[in-house]
Amino acid sequence: MTMGYWVYILRCADGSLYTGTAADVDKRAAVHNRGKGAKYTRSRLPVEVVYREACPDKGTALRREYAIKQLRRQDKLALIADYQGKLGSCMKKAAFIGAGNMGGALIQAACEALGPEQVVITDHAYAKAEELAGKLGCTAVQDNGEALRQAEYVFLCVKPQVMEGVVKALVPALREKPDTVLVTIAAGIQIATLRGWLGDCSPAILRIMPNTPAAIGMGMLALTGEPEAKEEHYQAVEAILAKAGRVERLTEGQIDAFSAVAGCGPAFVYPFIEALADGAVKVGLPRQQAMVYAAQMVLGSAAMVLESGKHPGQLKDEVCSPGGSTIAGVAALEARAFRSAAIEAVEAAYHKTVDLGKV
Repeated sequence: MTMGYWVYILRCADGSLYTGTAADVDKRAAVHNRGKGAKYTRSRLPVEVVYREACPDKGTALRREYAIKQLRRQDKLALIADYQGKLGSCMKKAAFIGAGNMGGALIQAACEALGPEQVVITDHAYAKAEELAGKLGCTAVQDNGEALRQAEYVFLCVKPQVMEGVVKALVPALREKPDTVLVTIAAGIQIATLRGWLGDCSPAILRIMPNTPAAIGMGMLALTGEPEAKEEHYQAVEAILAKAGRVERLTEGQIDAFSAVAGCGPAFVYPFIEALADGAVKVGLPRQQAMVYAAQMVLGSAAMVLESGKHPGQLKDEVCSPGGSTIAGVAALEARAFRSAAIEAVEAAYHKTVDLGKV
C-alpha cells in the first residue's frame, strides 16, 4: 500500500482523546503544541500522537476516522495499547532531543556505538535533524514526543534556558511510557529540578556532562544519577556513549565543578593553542604549520599527564633546563599571572553554571 494519508489519535494532557486525519501527523501535532493549531482539538493543552494508521488516500482515512470515532473510549484505549505494543517490538535504543553542537557530537557517538538504526533524533529546527540523520543514517522525526515514544533512553540535549518547557511538554508521552529513562546534559540543572517539572511522572533520570571533543571520540564525560538509579541504566548509558570518550561516574554534587573544567575547558585551551601559534608566527613559522605544531604539542602533553601518572609540575620541571629557554618562557607566563588566570576561568565558569541551575 502506498501511504498517502494518516488517521490518528491524539491524547491531550487532560487525558481526552481526539481522532483526526492528516497528510503529516507530526506536523499537525507540532503546530497545535506551538499554540497555532489548537482549533484542531477541543484542548489547548499539549497533545501527543498515540496511534496512527496509514491509508492510501484521504477518502479512506476519513472513513476510518469515522469508524474510530464510533468506538467507546475503552475500545479506543485497547486500539492504542495494541498499537503501542506492536511499536514496542521495534523500539530504538536511544533518542536525542536537540541536534546542536553538543547533541550532534553525542548522536554521532551513539550511532557508532549502537548502529544508526538504533538512534532517533529531533530538533526544534527539523531541517538540522534531517540533515544530520541523512549524514549518519539514523532516523529524524519532527516531534519531541514522537522521539521519546520510539526509544528506551531519551537524551535531553537542549540549553538549560529552555529545558523546563521541553520537559513539561514531554509529560503526556511519559505517561504512556513510564519505563523511559531520561538523560539530561543541561549544565547547572539538578535532577531534583527535573523531577519537579515532571509532576506525577516518574521516569528514571540520569545526568551527564559531556564536552565537545566527544565528537571525535576523545571527550571527557561525567555520569551521575539519583541514589536509587539502577546499575543497568548506568551501564546502558555508558555503552551508548562508549565511542564519545572517557566516561566517569561522579556524585551529582561534583558535576558543576566537573563542568567548569572539563565541559568549559576546551574553550580555554583553544585560545591558548591559537596564542602559541601566533607566537610561532611572530618568530618566523608559517601559520598553518604553527597551528599544527601547537595543537599536537598540547595533545601530546595531555597524553603524558594521563599515561605517565606524573604531576604536571613534575613534567614541567623535566622540560626546564637550568638557565634554558623553557624556564624563560615559563617565567614570562608567570609574570602575567597565567596560572591565576586559568584558576579564575574555572571559578567563573563554575559560578555561572551554578547560576544556570537556579530556575
